[in-house]
Amino acid sequence: MSYSVRRKYFPVSGEDFPDAVPMKRQICEGSEKGFMKTVKEVSRITGISVRTLHYYDEIGLLPPTKVSEAGYRLYDEAALEKLRQILFFRELDMPLRDIEKLVNHPLLAKEEILKRQKIALNQKKIHLERVMASIDQILKGEKQMDFEVFEKEDVEELFGRFVENAPKPVLEAAVREFGSMEAFHSNYVEKAFQNYNRPEIRQILLEAYGSKAGVMDSAKTPPKEEGVEQLRGQTDQVMRRLVECKRNGLAADSLEAKLLAGEYGLAMKQFGGLKEERQLMTGIADTYSQYPQAREALDGQYEEPGIAAYLAEAIRAFYHA
Repeated sequence: MSYSVRRKYFPVSGEDFPDAVPMKRQICEGSEKGFMKTVKEVSRITGISVRTLHYYDEIGLLPPTKVSEAGYRLYDEAALEKLRQILFFRELDMPLRDIEKLVNHPLLAKEEILKRQKIALNQKKIHLERVMASIDQILKGEKQMDFEVFEKEDVEELFGRFVENAPKPVLEAAVREFGSMEAFHSNYVEKAFQNYNRPEIRQILLEAYGSKAGVMDSAKTPPKEEGVEQLRGQTDQVMRRLVECKRNGLAADSLEAKLLAGEYGLAMKQFGGLKEERQLMTGIADTYSQYPQAREALDGQYEEPGIAAYLAEAIRAFYHA
Protein backbone atom coordinates (compact mmCIF):
# COMPACT_ATOMS: atom_id res chain seq x y z
CA MET A 1 0.00 0.00 0.00
CA SER A 2 1.51 3.35 -0.96
CA TYR A 3 2.21 6.08 1.58
CA SER A 4 -0.18 8.44 -0.20
CA VAL A 5 -3.05 5.95 -0.12
CA ARG A 6 -2.54 5.19 3.56
CA ARG A 7 -2.33 8.85 4.40
CA LYS A 8 -5.39 9.75 2.36
CA TYR A 9 -7.74 7.07 3.60
CA PHE A 10 -6.29 5.66 6.80
CA PRO A 11 -4.99 8.60 8.87
CA VAL A 12 -3.89 7.66 12.34
CA SER A 13 -2.10 9.50 15.07
CA GLY A 14 1.67 9.57 14.98
CA GLU A 15 4.60 11.41 13.52
CA ASP A 16 4.19 9.81 10.09
CA PHE A 17 0.68 11.25 9.78
CA PRO A 18 0.67 14.80 11.17
CA ASP A 19 -2.74 15.56 9.70
CA ALA A 20 -4.37 12.57 11.39
CA VAL A 21 -5.33 14.25 14.64
CA PRO A 22 -7.18 17.19 13.03
CA MET A 23 -9.11 14.79 10.81
CA LYS A 24 -9.99 12.54 13.71
CA ARG A 25 -11.24 15.60 15.53
CA GLN A 26 -13.32 16.66 12.54
CA ILE A 27 -14.93 13.25 12.39
CA CYS A 28 -15.69 12.88 16.06
CA GLU A 29 -16.41 16.40 17.24
CA GLY A 30 -19.80 17.40 16.74
CA SER A 31 -22.43 17.99 18.63
CA GLU A 32 -26.06 18.14 18.78
CA LYS A 33 -26.16 15.35 16.20
CA GLY A 34 -24.40 12.94 18.55
CA PHE A 35 -21.09 12.76 16.70
CA MET A 36 -22.93 12.41 13.37
CA LYS A 37 -21.90 14.03 10.11
CA THR A 38 -24.20 15.09 7.28
CA VAL A 39 -23.59 14.15 3.65
CA LYS A 40 -22.12 17.58 2.95
CA GLU A 41 -19.78 17.32 5.91
CA VAL A 42 -18.63 13.85 4.88
CA SER A 43 -18.11 15.12 1.35
CA ARG A 44 -15.99 18.01 2.63
CA ILE A 45 -13.90 15.75 4.88
CA THR A 46 -13.22 12.99 2.36
CA GLY A 47 -13.41 14.78 -0.98
CA ILE A 48 -16.11 12.41 -2.23
CA SER A 49 -19.04 14.05 -3.99
CA VAL A 50 -22.48 14.17 -2.42
CA ARG A 51 -23.85 12.43 -5.49
CA THR A 52 -21.43 9.51 -5.01
CA LEU A 53 -22.42 9.16 -1.36
CA HIS A 54 -26.08 9.08 -2.37
CA TYR A 55 -25.28 6.38 -4.94
CA TYR A 56 -23.41 4.28 -2.37
CA ASP A 57 -26.52 4.47 -0.21
CA GLU A 58 -28.81 3.47 -3.09
CA ILE A 59 -26.83 0.32 -3.90
CA GLY A 60 -26.47 -0.68 -0.25
CA LEU A 61 -22.72 -0.17 -0.14
CA LEU A 62 -22.71 2.60 2.45
CA PRO A 63 -26.11 3.36 3.96
CA PRO A 64 -26.21 6.21 6.46
CA THR A 65 -26.12 5.40 10.15
CA LYS A 66 -29.51 7.05 10.49
CA VAL A 67 -31.80 9.48 8.71
CA SER A 68 -32.97 12.52 10.62
CA GLU A 69 -36.61 13.53 10.94
CA ALA A 70 -35.90 16.19 8.33
CA GLY A 71 -34.66 13.52 5.92
CA TYR A 72 -30.91 14.19 6.24
CA ARG A 73 -28.51 11.25 5.94
CA LEU A 74 -26.22 11.11 8.97
CA TYR A 75 -22.97 9.16 9.36
CA ASP A 76 -21.13 8.17 12.53
CA GLU A 77 -17.45 7.36 13.00
CA ALA A 78 -17.93 3.68 12.09
CA ALA A 79 -19.55 4.67 8.82
CA LEU A 80 -16.68 7.00 8.03
CA GLU A 81 -14.17 4.26 8.75
CA LYS A 82 -16.11 2.01 6.38
CA LEU A 83 -16.02 4.75 3.75
CA ARG A 84 -12.24 4.97 4.09
CA GLN A 85 -12.04 1.23 3.41
CA ILE A 86 -14.26 1.63 0.35
CA LEU A 87 -12.06 4.41 -1.01
CA PHE A 88 -8.97 2.34 -0.42
CA PHE A 89 -10.39 -0.60 -2.37
CA ARG A 90 -11.40 1.77 -5.17
CA GLU A 91 -7.72 2.74 -5.37
CA LEU A 92 -7.09 -0.93 -6.20
CA ASP A 93 -9.43 -0.60 -9.21
CA MET A 94 -11.84 -3.04 -7.60
CA PRO A 95 -15.48 -3.17 -8.81
CA LEU A 96 -18.09 -1.93 -6.35
CA ARG A 97 -19.81 -5.31 -6.21
CA ASP A 98 -16.59 -6.86 -4.88
CA ILE A 99 -15.99 -4.00 -2.47
CA GLU A 100 -19.46 -4.59 -1.07
CA LYS A 101 -18.51 -8.20 -0.33
CA LEU A 102 -15.36 -7.12 1.45
CA VAL A 103 -16.82 -4.42 3.67
CA ASN A 104 -20.29 -5.85 4.35
CA HIS A 105 -19.47 -9.53 4.82
CA PRO A 106 -16.78 -9.91 7.51
CA LEU A 107 -16.75 -13.72 7.29
CA LEU A 108 -15.75 -13.63 3.61
CA ALA A 109 -12.20 -14.67 2.74
CA LYS A 110 -10.82 -11.18 2.18
CA GLU A 111 -7.30 -12.45 1.61
CA GLU A 112 -8.44 -14.59 -1.33
CA ILE A 113 -10.28 -11.70 -2.98
CA LEU A 114 -7.27 -9.41 -2.55
CA LYS A 115 -4.95 -12.03 -4.01
CA ARG A 116 -7.20 -12.36 -7.05
CA GLN A 117 -7.38 -8.60 -7.46
CA LYS A 118 -3.60 -8.44 -7.33
CA ILE A 119 -3.45 -10.92 -10.22
CA ALA A 120 -5.92 -8.83 -12.19
CA LEU A 121 -3.97 -5.64 -11.56
CA ASN A 122 -0.74 -7.33 -12.61
CA GLN A 123 -2.36 -8.43 -15.89
CA LYS A 124 -3.55 -4.87 -16.44
CA LYS A 125 -0.05 -3.58 -15.68
CA ILE A 126 1.45 -5.91 -18.30
CA HIS A 127 -1.13 -4.81 -20.85
CA LEU A 128 -0.49 -1.11 -20.17
CA GLU A 129 3.27 -1.59 -20.34
CA ARG A 130 2.86 -3.21 -23.73
CA VAL A 131 0.70 -0.34 -24.98
CA MET A 132 3.19 2.21 -23.67
CA ALA A 133 6.09 0.38 -25.34
CA SER A 134 4.20 0.46 -28.64
CA ILE A 135 3.60 4.19 -28.25
CA ASP A 136 7.31 4.74 -27.56
CA GLN A 137 8.21 2.86 -30.72
CA ILE A 138 5.81 4.96 -32.75
CA LEU A 139 7.14 8.21 -31.25
CA LYS A 140 10.69 7.14 -32.06
CA GLY A 141 9.64 6.38 -35.62
CA GLU A 142 10.75 2.78 -35.31
CA LYS A 143 9.39 0.17 -37.70
CA GLN A 144 6.77 -1.92 -35.99
CA MET A 145 7.40 -5.05 -38.01
CA ASP A 146 10.09 -6.83 -39.91
CA PHE A 147 8.14 -9.93 -40.70
CA GLU A 148 7.18 -11.66 -43.91
CA VAL A 149 3.53 -11.83 -44.85
CA PHE A 150 1.75 -15.16 -44.45
CA GLU A 151 0.29 -16.53 -47.66
CA LYS A 152 -2.69 -18.85 -47.85
CA GLU A 153 -0.31 -21.70 -48.67
CA ASP A 154 1.57 -21.07 -45.42
CA VAL A 155 -1.63 -21.27 -43.40
CA GLU A 156 -2.67 -24.46 -45.19
CA GLU A 157 0.72 -25.93 -44.29
CA LEU A 158 0.28 -24.91 -40.67
CA PHE A 159 -3.12 -26.57 -40.59
CA GLY A 160 -1.71 -29.75 -42.13
CA ARG A 161 1.06 -29.88 -39.53
CA PHE A 162 -1.45 -29.28 -36.75
CA VAL A 163 -3.63 -32.17 -37.93
CA GLU A 164 -0.58 -34.39 -38.32
CA ASN A 165 0.88 -33.66 -34.89
CA ALA A 166 -2.11 -32.93 -32.69
CA PRO A 167 -3.16 -35.69 -30.27
CA LYS A 168 -6.36 -37.47 -31.21
CA PRO A 169 -8.41 -35.99 -28.32
CA VAL A 170 -7.52 -32.46 -29.47
CA LEU A 171 -8.72 -33.16 -33.01
CA GLU A 172 -11.87 -34.82 -31.70
CA ALA A 173 -12.58 -31.77 -29.57
CA ALA A 174 -12.08 -29.49 -32.58
CA VAL A 175 -14.48 -31.54 -34.67
CA ARG A 176 -17.04 -31.48 -31.84
CA GLU A 177 -16.77 -27.71 -31.58
CA PHE A 178 -17.16 -27.02 -35.29
CA GLY A 179 -19.40 -29.90 -36.30
CA SER A 180 -17.00 -31.43 -38.85
CA MET A 181 -13.35 -31.47 -39.87
CA GLU A 182 -14.26 -29.48 -43.01
CA ALA A 183 -15.84 -26.71 -40.92
CA PHE A 184 -12.85 -26.69 -38.58
CA HIS A 185 -10.44 -26.52 -41.53
CA SER A 186 -12.36 -23.67 -43.14
CA ASN A 187 -12.49 -21.69 -39.90
CA TYR A 188 -8.82 -22.31 -39.13
CA VAL A 189 -7.55 -21.19 -42.53
CA GLU A 190 -9.84 -18.16 -42.74
CA LYS A 191 -9.12 -16.87 -39.24
CA ALA A 192 -5.41 -17.70 -39.25
CA PHE A 193 -4.84 -15.99 -42.60
CA GLN A 194 -6.57 -12.85 -41.36
CA ASN A 195 -5.00 -12.83 -37.90
CA TYR A 196 -1.43 -13.76 -38.83
CA ASN A 197 -1.27 -10.74 -41.13
CA ARG A 198 -2.67 -8.24 -38.63
CA PRO A 199 0.16 -5.93 -37.47
CA GLU A 200 -0.43 -6.56 -33.76
CA ILE A 201 -0.49 -10.35 -34.24
CA ARG A 202 2.62 -10.27 -36.39
CA GLN A 203 4.37 -8.26 -33.69
CA ILE A 204 3.48 -10.90 -31.12
CA LEU A 205 4.67 -13.70 -33.42
CA LEU A 206 7.90 -11.84 -34.07
CA GLU A 207 8.53 -11.53 -30.33
CA ALA A 208 7.65 -15.17 -29.70
CA TYR A 209 9.32 -16.87 -32.69
CA GLY A 210 11.69 -14.33 -34.26
CA SER A 211 10.53 -14.83 -37.85
CA LYS A 212 7.92 -16.44 -40.04
CA ALA A 213 10.27 -19.39 -40.47
CA GLY A 214 10.31 -19.75 -36.68
CA VAL A 215 6.53 -19.95 -36.64
CA MET A 216 6.54 -22.59 -39.37
CA ASP A 217 9.24 -24.60 -37.61
CA SER A 218 7.36 -24.50 -34.32
CA ALA A 219 4.48 -26.31 -36.00
CA LYS A 220 6.76 -29.26 -36.72
CA THR A 221 7.06 -30.10 -33.04
CA PRO A 222 3.97 -31.93 -31.80
CA PRO A 223 2.69 -31.01 -28.33
CA LYS A 224 3.49 -33.60 -25.69
CA GLU A 225 0.61 -35.74 -24.54
CA GLU A 226 1.21 -34.91 -20.88
CA GLY A 227 1.13 -31.21 -21.73
CA VAL A 228 -2.16 -31.62 -23.52
CA GLU A 229 -3.61 -33.54 -20.59
CA GLN A 230 -2.46 -30.86 -18.17
CA LEU A 231 -4.01 -28.14 -20.32
CA ARG A 232 -7.25 -30.09 -20.61
CA GLY A 233 -7.40 -30.54 -16.84
CA GLN A 234 -6.69 -26.87 -16.14
CA THR A 235 -9.25 -25.54 -18.62
CA ASP A 236 -11.84 -28.08 -17.51
CA GLN A 237 -11.46 -26.98 -13.90
CA VAL A 238 -11.83 -23.34 -14.95
CA MET A 239 -14.93 -24.10 -16.99
CA ARG A 240 -16.62 -25.96 -14.14
CA ARG A 241 -15.97 -23.04 -11.80
CA LEU A 242 -17.34 -20.66 -14.45
CA VAL A 243 -20.48 -22.78 -14.61
CA GLU A 244 -20.84 -22.36 -10.84
CA CYS A 245 -20.40 -18.59 -11.19
CA LYS A 246 -23.08 -18.45 -13.87
CA ARG A 247 -25.51 -20.61 -11.88
CA ASN A 248 -24.95 -18.46 -8.80
CA GLY A 249 -26.03 -15.41 -10.74
CA LEU A 250 -22.63 -13.72 -11.00
CA ALA A 251 -22.18 -11.45 -14.00
CA ALA A 252 -19.59 -12.44 -16.60
CA ASP A 253 -17.66 -9.26 -15.79
CA SER A 254 -17.62 -9.99 -12.05
CA LEU A 255 -14.25 -10.30 -10.35
CA GLU A 256 -14.64 -14.08 -9.94
CA ALA A 257 -15.52 -14.70 -13.60
CA LYS A 258 -12.83 -12.36 -14.93
CA LEU A 259 -10.12 -13.99 -12.87
CA LEU A 260 -11.19 -17.43 -14.03
CA ALA A 261 -10.86 -16.17 -17.61
CA GLY A 262 -7.38 -15.02 -16.62
CA GLU A 263 -6.56 -18.49 -15.29
CA TYR A 264 -7.74 -19.97 -18.60
CA GLY A 265 -5.47 -17.55 -20.45
CA LEU A 266 -2.49 -18.35 -18.22
CA ALA A 267 -2.92 -22.08 -18.94
CA MET A 268 -3.00 -21.38 -22.69
CA LYS A 269 0.03 -19.11 -22.40
CA GLN A 270 2.08 -21.72 -20.53
CA PHE A 271 1.02 -24.52 -22.88
CA GLY A 272 1.94 -22.55 -26.00
CA GLY A 273 5.09 -20.98 -24.58
CA LEU A 274 3.70 -17.56 -25.42
CA LYS A 275 4.94 -14.21 -24.18
CA GLU A 276 1.48 -12.68 -24.56
CA GLU A 277 -1.81 -14.57 -24.66
CA ARG A 278 -4.26 -11.69 -25.04
CA GLN A 279 -4.78 -12.07 -28.79
CA LEU A 280 -5.19 -15.82 -28.48
CA MET A 281 -7.83 -15.43 -25.79
CA THR A 282 -9.76 -12.73 -27.61
CA GLY A 283 -9.68 -15.06 -30.63
CA ILE A 284 -11.27 -17.78 -28.51
CA ALA A 285 -13.91 -15.29 -27.40
CA ASP A 286 -14.58 -14.32 -31.01
CA THR A 287 -14.95 -17.97 -31.99
CA TYR A 288 -17.64 -18.58 -29.38
CA SER A 289 -19.36 -15.32 -30.27
CA GLN A 290 -19.41 -15.87 -34.03
CA TYR A 291 -19.91 -19.60 -34.47
CA PRO A 292 -23.14 -21.19 -33.19
CA GLN A 293 -21.74 -24.71 -33.55
CA ALA A 294 -18.84 -23.86 -31.25
CA ARG A 295 -21.22 -22.41 -28.65
CA GLU A 296 -23.52 -25.40 -28.85
CA ALA A 297 -20.62 -27.83 -28.44
CA LEU A 298 -19.26 -26.12 -25.32
CA ASP A 299 -22.74 -25.61 -23.85
CA GLY A 300 -23.45 -29.29 -24.38
CA GLN A 301 -20.12 -30.44 -23.00
CA TYR A 302 -20.83 -28.72 -19.66
CA GLU A 303 -24.60 -29.13 -19.81
CA GLU A 304 -25.05 -25.42 -19.24
CA PRO A 305 -26.84 -23.38 -21.92
CA GLY A 306 -25.09 -20.06 -22.48
CA ILE A 307 -21.78 -20.97 -20.84
CA ALA A 308 -19.83 -20.40 -24.08
CA ALA A 309 -21.18 -16.86 -24.41
CA TYR A 310 -20.50 -16.35 -20.68
CA LEU A 311 -16.88 -17.44 -21.17
CA ALA A 312 -16.48 -15.12 -24.16
CA GLU A 313 -17.79 -12.16 -22.18
CA ALA A 314 -15.56 -12.96 -19.19
CA ILE A 315 -12.51 -13.13 -21.48
CA ARG A 316 -13.29 -9.75 -23.00
CA ALA A 317 -13.84 -8.25 -19.56
CA PHE A 318 -10.54 -9.58 -18.24
CA TYR A 319 -8.48 -8.55 -21.27
CA HIS A 320 -10.34 -5.25 -21.79
CA ALA A 321 -11.15 -6.34 -25.35
